[in-house]
Amino acid sequence: MPRIKIISTGGTIVNTRNGLIGVEELLRDIPQASEWADFDIAEVTRLRGGSIRLDQWMAFARCVNEAATDPAIDGVILTHGTFTLEETVYFLHLCVPISKPTVCVASQRTHDSIGNDGDQNFLDAIRVVLSPDAAEKGVLVVLHEEIHSARDVVKTNQRPGGFVSLAHGLLGHVENDQVSFYRSPTRRHTFRSEFDIGRIGQFPRVDIIAAYVGADAAAVRACVDAGARGLVVHGYAFNGNPAIDQREELQHLAASGIPVVLSSRGGSGRVPATSDDGFVRGDTLPAHKARILLMLGLTKTSDPLELQRMFNEY
Repeated sequence: MPRIKIISTGGTIVNTRNGLIGVEELLRDIPQASEWADFDIAEVTRLRGGSIRLDQWMAFARCVNEAATDPAIDGVILTHGTFTLEETVYFLHLCVPISKPTVCVASQRTHDSIGNDGDQNFLDAIRVVLSPDAAEKGVLVVLHEEIHSARDVVKTNQRPGGFVSLAHGLLGHVENDQVSFYRSPTRRHTFRSEFDIGRIGQFPRVDIIAAYVGADAAAVRACVDAGARGLVVHGYAFNGNPAIDQREELQHLAASGIPVVLSSRGGSGRVPATSDDGFVRGDTLPAHKARILLMLGLTKTSDPLELQRMFNEY
């Protein structure tokens, strides 16, 4: 049978009234799973999504990278908490050179709750990994019979169906008779990415600045004083602009060599390059995902033109 690497990190999918359980216990309650594949299980953490830190990202990435080079492994399933799932998967999507089917799965309800959605999500994740069409599509997220790209997926609420791909929509569906893909990610990722987890030692600090009526430059200065090497503006829709009293300080920083990326708080639509003001445009990425790409970009360069190329390509 096919062999799937399960990388367990915790989250609601393995949470119960008595605390988090291991994937082995989860699989005992899903007997169909063992009829479809054999599993190698690695429990990297046993944490809720909101407790994930950057050092855990490195551990997850190393584990996925090992699976990428193991000829005995046909695909990867990562279990994760929903609060930070969209950030973890985009990080992996950018810096782990894997072409094998790679799926992140989670749930909105605990394992022992009425209407638990995690068991079905897990079975659907297995089916997607076993689909030949899932290869070379980067890191996928499978929830509630839907297939999302790691680049686009966001959590909007706590209900089943609360994960959506706002800007560009789903990649496909998991149906009773087959796994159906209708489109593929066109931006660079995984095995086509210039970022390699094996070459990343420490992340440069990048902070997010929110634009709102009455905002000034105090938060901007505080982030730089704390060591930020780059900033992302959670700016006005559609152009990602900061508040009027933030702009001068941000332009000064951009001119001094601290890159500033503009993202739209509207959550959908590309940030256009409307002027040559020294800022980098974050394309359609929300601020928390633009931060990840800027962090990785800064491991290579702080040149705003080169960073803009990366945002255009990824």
